[in-house]
This record gives sequence, C-alpha cells and structure tokens, in this order.
Amino acid sequence: MNIFSFKKKQEYSAKDILKQLDKCADDFTFPMLDNGYIHPVTSKLTAYRDENRWAIIIEVIGFSYRGGGHNGISNCLHVFGNCIATKPGTDNANFIFLTDNSSDFSTFDEEYEESLNPMAKTMILRDKEIDINHNREFYLNKGIELEEEDKIFVWEFLRGLEPDYNNDLVATQKEIGERIPMDLPKILELTEWHHPDCISAEVPSENETFKQIAMVLETGQTEFYKPTEEPNNHWKNWPDGGTL
Repeated sequence: MNIFSFKKKQEYSAKDILKQLDKCADDFTFPMLDNGYIHPVTSKLTAYRDENRWAIIIEVIGFSYRGGGHNGISNCLHVFGNCIATKPGTDNANFIFLTDNSSDFSTFDEEYEESLNPMAKTMILRDKEIDINHNREFYLNKGIELEEEDKIFVWEFLRGLEPDYNNDLVATQKEIGERIPMDLPKILELTEWHHPDCISAEVPSENETFKQIAMVLETGQTEFYKPTEEPNNHWKNWPDGGTL
C-alpha cells in the first residue's frame, strides 16, 4: 500500500456531535430561546470543522431582567465541540456584555433599570456612542409592539437596533478565538434556522436543523444542510422568553 494515500480515520461522527448536544440540552446548557428569564433579541449559529475537530457556537443576544440595565444586556455564547477548552454548553465566562451609559444621562430608569430614560440621548455600544431612538413609530414600523404607552422597555429598544447594529451585537473574531482554535475553518453560518423547543422536551438529535448540521460537520459537505422547516429563531416566535 502507498502510505501517502492512506487516509486517517475520521475523529468524530454526526452521532458523537448529536450526543454532546443532547447532553447539554439535558443539562440546560443548550440554548432555550424561550428562557423565562431572558427576553430574546437576536441569535446566530456558526459551525467549524476539519478532519479531526469540530465546533458549534450559538450566540443568543438578549436582556435579563434579573441583571437589569446594562448588566442585563449580553450575548451568551453556547460553545460545543471536541476541541474547546471549556465544558460544552455555556457558563458565566461565555457572557459578553455589550453596552454602557454615555456621558449625558443614565440610559435606563434608575429605579428598575428596565426601560429607557426619556432624558438619555446616547448610549455606548461596543465602545462607541450611538443615538437612542425614543420615537415610538420607529419601533412600531419594525413590528415591535410596545407593551406600555409611556415607556420603551430595554428589550424593545434592543430589538429596534436590529439590523443596523447587528455586527456590534454578535461576537468578534477575537471573542470567538478565545473559545475555539483560531485555525479551525468555518463551514456554516446561519442567522435563521429552525430551533428545537427545549421546553417541550425536543432535543437536538430530533431536530432537522441539528441532524443536518451534524452531517455537514462529519462529511465537510454543506449540501447536507437542506432545511425543509421554516426558521423559527426570531424573537417573535418565542413569546414566553423573559416572562417569568
């Protein structure tokens, strides 16, 4: 046999990938887009692979009323793979905080820190100052139904930042590189997909999206990702998020 034609056995399989994702779902470290403590804003899924390594990062940007104000605004990275330094899933180190007050006024009401301060004109997002929009028609025109007549809640404001500030909400290459090997090639990037309803006990291995993604990772062939189900990861599809 020509030793140079010998191909090393694949280090992982689709079954291995789905097993890890299911385990994280059982441990409540797989994303629940209707998490009762988090108002969802936007999300992103990126998959990486080579012959020996695989990784998936699911980003969930949202607002936690338990954190309140800027402490409640974060991008929570859920990191899976066979080449990651941390335990699969997520933990406190995978929360990226994105915003802060600018120099004029506090961004949010001082009592509960859950709605915009009418006096605030600007806010810091990723170290740059952006304008705060208090025009209610701006939100309504984006399909964002405001819950109160006299205030704009933090999650409503954040949803209004989409899509203009999407690049500032998602993780940077540096932040990704702190969690997976920098030389691992990206094979798939999704901003829309059909996510499992974990609250209803649906696990990733029963979900078309993740079964197909697992095959893409195993084979290196993006043709295996051919979804037939409608995307559902938009925040409007998870009305129970943040309602506990």
